[in-house]
Parts: sequence; structure tokens; C-alpha cells
Amino acid sequence: MSLDIEITEKKKGLHEVALDGRLDTDTSPELEKKIGELVAKNPLAVRFDMSRLSYISSMGIRVLFKAFKSLRQKKAMFLMANLQPQIKKVIDIAQALPPESVFASIEEADAYFDAMQKKVLGQEQDDS
Repeated sequence: MSLDIEITEKKKGLHEVALDGRLDTDTSPELEKKIGELVAKNPLAVRFDMSRLSYISSMGIRVLFKAFKSLRQKKAMFLMANLQPQIKKVIDIAQALPPESVFASIEEADAYFDAMQKKVLGQEQDDS
């Protein structure tokens, strides 16, 4: 089984990484490379659509955690949405990612992203 990775810019600065298949020892290097290229573009947020991800190994969790850390260093948001029950369970057990970065749906993740942007814009207006 393989991993299909589709990266699209949904809104200015908001990129979606849709994963389809298995994120394991064989497929994680490709995802790690693509995420590195994406992080280098200084996005505001990266949302992972996990709706078609059927399996994740410890190497897959490592790649996601590394992405989380890289994005946090750039002051960008890391969001995951639509996790299959087996994927959510593994991520919960590993406790590698903060629960506030995991959302039940794309809509919930987008609402959070929008609220955070409005909060930042409000702070900037208060500062001026």
C-alpha cells in the first residue's frame, strides 16, 4: 500500500495536506520531504486532512510531530481534521501532539483558524 499526498492552498497562507493510504516507514520520507518544502514557504497554517489515511506507524507520528515543531517555530498553526478512529486512537496513545490541534472536521478546523486570525488582527488593532 502507498501514500498519496495532495497539497493545496485553500486560502492565502492556509495549506491543506490530504493524505490517502498508509503513513509508515516506507511512505514517511516522502511526506517529510514535502512538509519540509511547505514549511520553507512560511505558511500561516497547515491543515492535515486525515479522512483517507487508513494506517499510521510510529514513523508517521514522528513526521507529524516534526511538522508540528517546525510550524510552531515559524509561528504557524498545525491542524489535523477528519481522523479515522484507529488513527485518532494511536495519536491519543502516543500523546505526541497537543489535543487542541486535532479537530473532528475540516469545518471545525477552519472555524478555529478563522477565530485565531481575528484574535491576532484584533490585537494588532489594539496595539496601534
